[in-house]
Parts: sequence; structure tokens; C-alpha cells
Amino acid sequence: MFLKTKINYDFKKKIIGFIFFSLITLTIYFLISKQIVYPTIVPMIKNGAIKLFADWTVILNANLCFEKGLDVYLNNPCDPWGRRHVYGQILLNIPFIEKLSKFYFIVFPILINLLFIYIVINFFELENLIQYFVVLLFIFSSSVILAIERANIDIIIFLVTIYISYNKRFIFNYIAIIFAALSKFYPITLAFIFLFEKNFKKVMLNLIFVITIILVIYFFQIEDIKKIFSNSKQFKAISIYNFSFDGFLYYIINLKLIINKQDYNWLKYLILFIVLGLPLIITLKKKLSFVFNNKNIKDLYLNNIYENRLYILSSIIILTCYFSFNNFIYREIFFLGLIPWIFKQKKITDKENFFSFYFYLLCLKFFLSSILIFLFMNNILYQYKALITLVKHILDLYLILVVLIIFLSSLKSMLNNYFKTMFHKKSGT
Repeated sequence: MFLKTKINYDFKKKIIGFIFFSLITLTIYFLISKQIVYPTIVPMIKNGAIKLFADWTVILNANLCFEKGLDVYLNNPCDPWGRRHVYGQILLNIPFIEKLSKFYFIVFPILINLLFIYIVINFFELENLIQYFVVLLFIFSSSVILAIERANIDIIIFLVTIYISYNKRFIFNYIAIIFAALSKFYPITLAFIFLFEKNFKKVMLNLIFVITIILVIYFFQIEDIKKIFSNSKQFKAISIYNFSFDGFLYYIINLKLIINKQDYNWLKYLILFIVLGLPLIITLKKKLSFVFNNKNIKDLYLNNIYENRLYILSSIIILTCYFSFNNFIYREIFFLGLIPWIFKQKKITDKENFFSFYFYLLCLKFFLSSILIFLFMNNILYQYKALITLVKHILDLYLILVVLIIFLSSLKSMLNNYFKTMFHKKSGT
């Protein structure tokens, strides 16, 4: 009787989940087709018409030029927007684009987006109305909708990250990491998945092996890579669409707050203290000891399970990109990879309410960022646009610093464990 009840409950839950998934995808289709998402999401226009999946389309068009022997790294005449986007050669060898144009330009990006949405929804257990609402908060955030509307390659890399987190067969992970790293530079950090191996020699061998393969391939593409970096300024994010430490520093140093022709530049330092300084001081004072002593945080690298693997890979990508590159906000979709681990920790134990705080901070960042981007892009409170941009960048940095603190705690524990293991082997104990 109990088993039958459980089967009925699980079946009912799957049906409700599928209906919820269908409603979300139909809503996104409605918002985009009716152009409601614009101008919050900057439309890509060609011949007076808005074109969907612009980032993916650029890759396909670059393939068409590449097949004709044209240099798509410096000047891509097949790019309808003249943005001169460049990609790794692995994405310039997609077969049969002209013969299967409908599949590549329409069906494939739709399938990738549907898979992405489905996976994100399944990060949540959907046991109450609050969780349904939270899913909507993330799915309909500006960064996620931008990635979906553009069919950005980061979605594919996110899906590769999910796959690597689930899969423990090294050969398939090698292939996936190499593919991702040859499409963009930052996925080379996915090689850190091998740090979950408890044997230090195996860790080093796996890291050296996969990174060497990638570097050798980079070496044979060195001329193309030089062209990519020479054109890097042409595809840097700016203003409210920027997600990077470089962007934060730029707006703190160079931003001039002029409101009604009055100089309010002092206000940015007050906002910096209120939105970043004060919360960070409180967080460090109340939570730092917990973070560096909590067993579940310290064991992030030591427990080789899906949630831990996904959390570590997502946090490494976020930290690497934020501090090293000038990113568009669609890179923020990797914050979603933190959710399964946070949920698991909330269930296990949360006496200090740290994981609840962490999750609510994640929700707050996505919610407020979306509101700020909406205000900025729709020219609401036009005279406060500089202030809106500043607040968004400060929110980004605060969340990034929390992610960094947790990462450092887990890294410290992992290194201590390796050194202890090596010491015991040498001493013969």
C-alpha cells in the first residue's frame, strides 16, 4: 500500500513538473515572440527585423565564411551584425550547415534551450509554492533570458559542466573538457574536476595530461589566438551588462554621479560602504569561523559526489571569469550550478542558518540585478542610470566574495588532506 502510494505521488509530481516546465517554456516563447523582453534584452536587428539566437547564428555564419577560406578572426563578412565575433576552430568545423540549415539555425538552439531550462527546474524539488516562485525568479532573470534569447554558447558549456559533474568516466570527461576549452578559453578550468581524485599522483597526471593536450592544440592555433586577443576589445561587455571585477573597478574609479546638474560623487563611496562594506564586515564577523570550520564545506573536494563536483566547477568558472575576463551577464548562469549543493546542505544541517543565508543572497542578487537592468535598459529613472549601474556591480562583488570565501575554505581543506596523505606515506604510517 505504501509503495503504491509513493508511486502515485512520484507520478503526480512528474506530471506537475512537466506542466510547470511547459508553462515556463510557453511563457518565454510568448515574451520573446511578442517582443516584451526588449529592450531589457538588447534586440539584435537585421534588415529592420529582430533575429533570435544571434550568438549561435554568428557561429554558424562564421562556419560558412570559414569554408570559403575567409579569415573570420579579423573580419567576418558573414556576420550580419558586423560584430567580428571569434571562436575556437572546433566550432568552425560544424558539418552540413547549408544542407541542414533549419536544424542548425532553429531546431538545435531550441533543443539546447529546452534542455537548459529543464535541468535548472530540476535543481529544485518543487514541494511548495515558494520553490515554484523561486524557480521563476531564476529562469526569468535578465542573465538567463539573455542567454536563452541569444542561444549563447555558455549554455552549451553549462550543460557540459553538468555532464562532467555527473560522469566519473575519465575518458568521456577528457573529451568533454577538451571540446569546451577549444570553444572558449575559460572552460579549461573544468580540468579541476580531477582534483576530486584522492590519489595526488593521479590528480597531477590527469591535470597535466588534459591541460597539455589543450595547450598543444592551442599552440597549433597560435596565430588565430593572437587575432582573437587583438580583437578582444570589440566584444567586451560594458555598463549594466558587464559582469567582472574590471567593470567594478572602472565604475568605482571613473563613474561621475551627476544628478540634476549637481555633483554627488561622494554618494558612490557611501553606497559602496552600505551595499558592500557593511554587509561584508557583518558576514565575516558572523560567518567566517563557520565557513572555515564546517565539515560539509571543508569536505567539498573530499566527497566525490555530483552536487560537490558541480558546485566546485561552477564556482571555479565564476571566480575565474569574474576576476580574469570582461564578461557579459549571461556568464552569471553558472551561479545556478551552486544551487543543488546549497539545497543539500540546507537539508542536512543549517543550525547557523548559513546555507539559508547563502541561498537567499543568491536569490536577492538575481532579483535585484534583473530589476536594475530593467530600469536601466528601459530608461526608467534615467538620471540615476550611473547609480543603478554602480549598485549592480557592488551586488555582484559581494556575492562573488562569499563564493570566494567558501572556495578558499574547501581548497585549504583539500590541500591539508593531500599533504597529510603524502606525509603518512613517506613516514610509513
